[in-house]
Amino acid sequence: MAEPDAKVIEAIAFFEQMLQTMPGDRTSLEFLAVAYEQTGQTEKRRDCLVKLADTLLNEKDYDNAQVIAGYLSAHTDYPPARAAVQRVADVVQGQILRNQFKSDMAGFSTGQIPGMPTFAPAFQDAGLEVHALSRAASAAEMDLVWLWKERDFLPKDVCMDVLHVLTDRPVTDVPALISALALLDEQRPELTDALLERMQRESDMPMIPLELFEVQPAAAAVLAPAFVQVRGVLPFALLGNDALVALLNPFSRSLQDEIVARASRPCHFFLVHPKMWLNAAAKITPAQ
Repeated sequence: MAEPDAKVIEAIAFFEQMLQTMPGDRTSLEFLAVAYEQTGQTEKRRDCLVKLADTLLNEKDYDNAQVIAGYLSAHTDYPPARAAVQRVADVVQGQILRNQFKSDMAGFSTGQIPGMPTFAPAFQDAGLEVHALSRAASAAEMDLVWLWKERDFLPKDVCMDVLHVLTDRPVTDVPALISALALLDEQRPELTDALLERMQRESDMPMIPLELFEVQPAAAAVLAPAFVQVRGVLPFALLGNDALVALLNPFSRSLQDEIVARASRPCHFFLVHPKMWLNAAAKITPAQ
């Protein structure tokens, strides 16, 4: 395995430092589990998964706890891993029994037959409509530029230049990225790094060195290609049922909510440099 790049070492150090101040932080553990695997640090990944299993149990996320226990089952010769697998099994089994008892009691009281499945309405994606995606993206990106202006992230004239490009861009049927950050990087690349640093600090969203990770095909498939291309988002890894998602607009809460709804799973978000996003997206989106 090639030596890991200095940036991924820096990212790992960042999340390790976060764990020193916030032990059991789920996002840090999930990122490190992926990073350790991709950098060949097997023992560190194993220990990280042990901590993550306990964090998931504490959060009552039993489905993902079982997934992590599955990973740890490959390390049953390691006592902490074996103990973590047993803890998950004990807690999950107890939860199953409690839920079954509650279900049976509810069934008897309502007349519902115990064990009969119930169905919640799922998110239905009846085909992505590029124009609707583009309108939503344009609105969110204009809000982002306005935030840059109001908080003095960038000079007013720079913000106005980006806004003009956003408002003048024609709407087509072909999915195309709509991103204020990507536009700024095209027009004034010397401003990008400082802006990213400011956005990361004020959004409290960690940066991800996406260029140092191979995007997992199963992760990329979590969202439709048109949505990925237009909205500037990219699921790059899966950890259990959760998706790790790189994006270009860390301030749009509605975008994050939509990603979770479309992905039908918990998602953890990371800010990414636009060049790195474009390079990664080009590898997983179909040619037009």
